[in-house]
Amino acid sequence: MNKWQIICPVAAILLAVIVAGSIHMRGQRRALVSAVTQQLDGHTAQILVLLAQMRASNATVVEDAAFQELQAIPSTSLISRAMIRVAPAGDGRLECVINASSLGIPPRTIRSSQ
Repeated sequence: MNKWQIICPVAAILLAVIVAGSIHMRGQRRALVSAVTQQLDGHTAQILVLLAQMRASNATVVEDAAFQELQAIPSTSLISRAMIRVAPAGDGRLECVINASSLGIPPRTIRSSQ
């Protein structure tokens, strides 16, 4: 038996496993991004209410409240407290920036209306 009769099928199987794994990982990544994006979309309205109601509060307190809101059902529990920042927007309003770029999602800024 020639060594190429062993090497070629093994190389083909290895290549097939790598390609299949790559396709699977891309699908999993898309599902993750979709789930977290839906979570953010589902909680945006309530975070807007929090920003409006708590505009006189300390930014840390508002960040904690926004984090608690994001942990409410429906939640993927993938957003950590460190991803949330609340700061004055400069015109008396508050803005909440949720930076989930580590999950492949661009940062989302939510600004209070007043």
